[in-house]
Amino acid sequence: MKLRTLFASTVLGITASSGFAGTISLSAPFSDDASSGISSANTYTHAISGGSAVSVNGVAFDALTTDATPANFNWDTGDKSKNQVTGNFGDWNEANGRVPTGPEILGLLQDFTYSGNGADQPSAQNFTVSGLTSGASYDLRLYIRPWDTEGSGRPIAFTFTNGAEVDTVSGPEDRPNLVLGTDNWGEAYYLNYSYTAQSDSLVINAAVGEAIANSGSFHMYGLTNQVAAVPEPSSAMLIGLGFIGLVVRRRR
Repeated sequence: MKLRTLFASTVLGITASSGFAGTISLSAPFSDDASSGISSANTYTHAISGGSAVSVNGVAFDALTTDATPANFNWDTGDKSKNQVTGNFGDWNEANGRVPTGPEILGLLQDFTYSGNGADQPSAQNFTVSGLTSGASYDLRLYIRPWDTEGSGRPIAFTFTNGAEVDTVSGPEDRPNLVLGTDNWGEAYYLNYSYTAQSDSLVINAAVGEAIANSGSFHMYGLTNQVAAVPEPSSAMLIGLGFIGLVVRRRR
């Protein structure tokens, strides 16, 4: 088992079950539409918005609701109810922190789906992304922002099951390393999982621990799964030449 850090100031206890595990990282906070990383220049297999359909930087997000599920996607809440909230920022406002200014990213982050309720724990949700190409590389992103100034901050354990590979990260969903009462509390960011598909589907489990009393379930604001960029031909050639040189030196 390997322990990794997302970034220098926050350790979220990432573990992986294989030597070819995916990479989990936390983005820098984004401040507007452009810095969200969402772009029509990317190729997306999935772009999903919890609660309602939106568009960000020319990328159309399909709506995940209690009554509708996008193609090649599944939302399973077990024995807990499926719920959604629209047009509600909770305690997320300029008075409480650094809220992005972009109207389109705010549209994505104002609606969400969730399961059960705060007192109905433990709660776990499975999101299955299907229709993938085995052997292709992807970046899956979950877009996250604070909801309220009270409670535990909903510590969520995320488990990514990619064929035989299982990668896990646990930490506060709402405010990792964010301190209430300071202007960084309102920052929005995304959790990124870089992986090479081992089958045609990926399962994301978002679970609240049993020890967390009255902690609300994971809020699905937005999810994207984009095809990872491939190296430029010249870069790929240099990498290949370096590998050949390494083999020659080893043989000598």
